[in-house]
This record gives sequence, C-alpha cells and structure tokens, in this order.
Amino acid sequence: MKQTLHLFFVWGLIALLLGGCWDRKELNELGIAIGIGVDMEGEQYQVTAQVVIPSAVASKSATSGGSPVVTYQATAPTIQEAIQKMTDTSPRSIYLSHIRMLILGEAYARKGISDVIEALMREPFTRSDFYIAIAKNNKASTILKIPTALEKLPANKMFASLDTLTKTWAPATKVTMDQLLSNLVNPEIQSTLPALEAVGNIESSIDKGLEDTTSISPKTTLRFSGIGVFKKDRLLGWLNEQDSKGFNYIRNEVDTTTGHADCEGGGNIALLTLNSDTKNKVIIRGGEPVILISVTNNSAVREVNCQHMKLSSMADIKEIEAASNEKIVGILKHSVETVRREFKSDIFGFGQLIHQSNPELWKRIKETKENPFMDLQIEYKAKTKIQKIGTLFESFQKQMKE
Repeated sequence: MKQTLHLFFVWGLIALLLGGCWDRKELNELGIAIGIGVDMEGEQYQVTAQVVIPSAVASKSATSGGSPVVTYQATAPTIQEAIQKMTDTSPRSIYLSHIRMLILGEAYARKGISDVIEALMREPFTRSDFYIAIAKNNKASTILKIPTALEKLPANKMFASLDTLTKTWAPATKVTMDQLLSNLVNPEIQSTLPALEAVGNIESSIDKGLEDTTSISPKTTLRFSGIGVFKKDRLLGWLNEQDSKGFNYIRNEVDTTTGHADCEGGGNIALLTLNSDTKNKVIIRGGEPVILISVTNNSAVREVNCQHMKLSSMADIKEIEAASNEKIVGILKHSVETVRREFKSDIFGFGQLIHQSNPELWKRIKETKENPFMDLQIEYKAKTKIQKIGTLFESFQKQMKE
C-alpha cells in the first residue's frame, strides 16, 4: 500500500512539472521590439520601443510601401512600468526577447545608466547579446524614429552598421549587456559605449518616413562617430574618431582598418591593415609599474601618393614600415593623453592589468595615489610588416606627361 501511495505521489509531482508554461503567450499577442530607447522626462523614465509590423515585412507585402516598424512610447517612475504602460497605445504586449539595439539618450547617460542595466538584466525574456549605444547630442526616442535605407528595420541597420564598422574601420566599439555589466562592477576599468549620431534634417526625415529613404540622398543618416567615455555609470564626454581608434588598438579590438603613413618630402601612402595584434604587459622598474604596449600590424599598400617611392625597393618598403610605426605610436599616445587630460578615467584597463600582474603592488599604489592612471608610465611600440603591394611596383603617376 505504501509503495502504491509513493508511486501516485511521484506521478502527481511529474504531472505538476509538465503542466505547461505558466507565462506562455501566443505570437499574435506579442509586439516584437527590436530597439529600445531610454530617456529622462523630468524625474521619470521615458521608454521608446521600435516594434516590428509583421504584415509589412512579410514577403507578400514587401512592396506595399508601409513602414515595417512602429514606435510606442511611455513615461513612468520605473523602466519596467513604462514598458508595460505602452499597452495604453499598443494592441500587443511589448516583447523584449529580440532586441538588437539599446539606445540611451545623452542627457540620461550623463546622469547614470545603471538602473536600465538593472531593469533589463532582471527581465527574464531579454537576451544579453544586443548592442548598446549613446544617442550623441540627442534623445534615444528621436534616433529610433528615423527611417533607414538598405535595411528597412532601423534597429537591424544600426546593429549591422556597428558590426561592420568595428570589423573594417575600427573607430567605434561594440558593447553587449554582459560586457557593460562586467566593466561597471570592475573598479580597475571604466566603461565605454559607441556614439550614435543623427546627421541631417531630422524633423524632415521623421515626417516623411520611408519616403525619405527612397531618395538617392536621404535627408538624415545615422552614423557611429567615436566612443563615449564613462566614470562608473556616468557619461563624461566623447573621443573623436582618431582617439577612438587608438583606444581600440590598445584594447586589441582592431581587426582590419585603413590608415596612411606620411612620406618624406610630402605625400602619403594608404595602408590596409590585414590583421592586428596588441600585447600589453607590466614590468617593474625602480619599484614602479611600467605599461608596455606593443602593436603588430600586417598591412598591404592600397594607394601611393609619394612621387619618389619605389615599391620594388626594399629600402623604400622599410621606410613605409617605419613611417607606419611612427603613425601608430602617435595615435596610441594621443588617445591616452586625451583621456588623461579631459576625463581622468582609466578606460584602457591599465589598473586591471597591474592588479592581475602584481596584486600586492597594485594594492600599495591604490593606498598612496588617488588616481594611479594619471601618472602611470607607459611605453609604446609598433611593428608594421608590409605583406602585399598590389600589382604595381611603381605609381603610374610618374609616367604621366606633364
């Protein structure tokens, strides 16, 4: 009898566990958000959701001309309240599992962004593989209302643009929720986020919607322009394109990019970085840490504007490599000095590097210096190797008749 009761109990427990998903929702009950924006409206949060219109993106409706997305907006004392409050105007619950971009307004980012990280990390349906950006000189709600060409879903366009930019040009950085959270809780490194800027006649583009994207020259374009520097969770300011590239070199985040080296006597040579690798290490000199930054670039010649240069000459190839090394070292130094001068924030992770290398030394330094980053000794080295020069040994411009 006891064995029979035990068996009934086990089967009853299994039945309870297999009873289904308590919070399951049908697809036609959900509004799929691909972009979320957060701004401040007074003391409350203003949340904007860019939601896909399924009928507009379906293949049979591809030529209908209707907008493939719609934005909903709500304001509330908390972020989660604002998201739920969107059902005032949205016929469907806003579903966050497919977010591609989280856009934070600049004014909001300057006050501190930890609350939005807290809110979204607690959301059970939110994945952490979306990218985060700051709406430079703008509100997030405005950015999410701007239509885009080529990619009709604006949030997808932003995601793809940032992905491509970081792989081929390197003046921006892509950051996911996991990466941002890791930096925010790490006292030895400060955070950065890419800057997303709207350039052009914003009001006209929003008013015209998709009509603006059919023009050969849209009234407004969205572009990633450098990175934002943080102190804890507050935005301090912006690095320009060149200093952002220096930051990415130091953090070993450069895949491929294009730059130029200056020639003696005038002119320059464009170089494509085929691959790049940065090694950062700490040595102790006179009882103090010294950061050694070493960048190795394998490059290809893409354009020659130096009349005296002969690519068939090993001496000239060495000259190009030396000029490239000098250029890269200059970029690295300028980036570090700009951050020291304007922000005093260790976004490079030098403190983390020292801590990992010599915890006792780092502990002593932190006890005696308020901001060790400011007078930390740093040495730079670059090594460029020209691997390809193209099909022309010499510039055809030399053969042109005057």
